[in-house]
Amino acid sequence: MRGIVVSVLGSMVLAGGALAAPRESAGAAPEAGRYDGAWVFEARVTVGACPGLLPESIEIRDDLLVGTQAGAAALAAGRMAHWGYVEGDGAIMTRFTSRDGHVARAHGHLRGNSGSGAWSSSTDKCGGAWRAQRGGAERAGR
Repeated sequence: MRGIVVSVLGSMVLAGGALAAPRESAGAAPEAGRYDGAWVFEARVTVGACPGLLPESIEIRDDLLVGTQAGAAALAAGRMAHWGYVEGDGAIMTRFTSRDGHVARAHGHLRGNSGSGAWSSSTDKCGGAWRAQRGGAERAGR
């Protein structure tokens, strides 16, 4: 009898483990870092009037915003802080904060070598749209 109970419990544990295991999706999972590289940004102001609060370019590495090319001196001098990430489906979320308290947030989607989205600044009460192009040699959208 004891052997049957152990066997039944063992079968239940194995079945429970199989249920808890993650399921394979029908499609392949997006590869990490597929949006890595230098991205050139072009931002338009459509609401309010404010200075350029987004950098002209950013660098993405391992799906994280790691810096800006054009703003490297500002970042190094502590004049701007940045944060951001890209999800597997290309959704991007970013935030840029200047030392004097100006904050700009941007979100949108990257697809292949281009992207677009919206940005806003609650500190400056303005916002607009942005476009991006992977590669540092060309301006976005041109």
